Amino acid sequence: MSSSSLASVTNQRLDAARRLLQQATEMDNDWMTQSLESSALFQLRSGLNGLLQEVKTSYSLPAALDLDLLLQAANAKGISVPVLNELALLKSNGQSWLSQLHIAFQAALDCQVANQSYGAGVELIGRGSDAGTSTKYILSSLTELVLRYREDAAEY
Repeated sequence: MSSSSLASVTNQRLDAARRLLQQATEMDNDWMTQSLESSALFQLRSGLNGLLQEVKTSYSLPAALDLDLLLQAANAKGISVPVLNELALLKSNGQSWLSQLHIAFQAALDCQVANQSYGAGVELIGRGSDAGTSTKYILSSLTELVLRYREDAAEY
C-alpha cells in the first residue's frame, strides 16, 4: 500500500471520529451520545494505528503495529524516529492524551459504564470534565501529531 493510501486511511479515521463527536453533541439521548463517543474512540484508536502504519512503511520497520515493537525495530536499524519517540514520552505520562486514549478505548471495549473514558483517578485539567470534550482534545492532539509527522517526513 502506498504512503498516500495509508495517509488517506488515517485521514478517514480521524474524519470519522470528528463527525461522530459532532453528532454526539447534537444528540438528546445519553445512550446515543455515549454510543457515538465510543465509536469515535474506536476511530481514534484506528487512526493511531494508521499513523503507526505510515511510520512503519516509511521507515521500513519489520515490527507489528505496536509502539514498543516499532521503537525496538528502529533502534535495531540504528535510526531515531521522532514521532515514535514523542509517542513513547506521551505513553509514559499517565496524564497525556495518548494515555487517556488507551484508557478510554479499553473502557469502551470492556463496556464499562458511566464516564467510561476517564475513570481510574485520571483528570484532564483544563480540557473539560465530560468524556466528549476530552475525546475532542484527543482528536485534536492526534490530528496535530499526524500533520506534524507528515510535514517533517515531506522535508526529507
